[in-house]
Amino acid sequence: MTGIRTTFALLIGFLLPVSLQAAPPAAEPIELEWCLDDFPNRHHYPEHGNPYGPTVNFMQELAKRAGVQLRFSPSTPFARCLRMMEQGKTDVMTSLNASSERAQYMHLIPYDHARPEVVLLRQESPDIWSVAELSHLSLMVIRGYTYNADILNIIARHQQTIEVDSLDSGLNMLLLNRADALLAPVQSSRNHIQSNPRYHGQFKTASFSFQLSEPRFVHLGLSKTSPNAHVKARLATAIESMVADDLVHRYFHALPAPTSNP
Repeated sequence: MTGIRTTFALLIGFLLPVSLQAAPPAAEPIELEWCLDDFPNRHHYPEHGNPYGPTVNFMQELAKRAGVQLRFSPSTPFARCLRMMEQGKTDVMTSLNASSERAQYMHLIPYDHARPEVVLLRQESPDIWSVAELSHLSLMVIRGYTYNADILNIIARHQQTIEVDSLDSGLNMLLLNRADALLAPVQSSRNHIQSNPRYHGQFKTASFSFQLSEPRFVHLGLSKTSPNAHVKARLATAIESMVADDLVHRYFHALPAPTSNP
């Protein structure tokens, strides 16, 4: 009799609907930490509360399409984020120029065309229109900033080049007439000038612009030593779909025009 009951129980187990049988444990969701700081006009990081702005919208949509969860780091300086990426202590960064050094420790996934750097002059200085005119000026470059290869070639041939520790140091030296020009990223220099009343109305952008031999891109960086480095293909596919849907243009280029120079 016992054998009959055992056989019957086994039979019932096979006939039970799949939904009533024990389901396999769900896979843990993949969570990526985005290392960022406050970058006005792209992503604001208030002292209290979560970041917001176009890059935040971009990253949230990217996470949704890639099937991952997004976590904001505490507000972290850019240089420290790079070190954390190298050490595998954070997962992703945005708004990155490519370099061979960075490519050693992160996957660089392009998502937008980059704007060439600009030459900043004091407001009262004569304008410049060519490399020849630029060659007569003492030109400041920012130590540690990743310039395009074409621009690096110009810097290498320049006779009067001064390295400065930061963008703010360069703006201060330019204001004090300790150099003639500063080679600077567009958005960061605009943010610094707008946020410091001392700089208001003191600078202008030279009419000269760099002609690049190849298109230059802004990249998403994924740490190669992150435990989630395997999601690279997912992120790249999600970015391709966002570009196809014109979302990158909507987030980063269909923005109100800046109200002040540069």
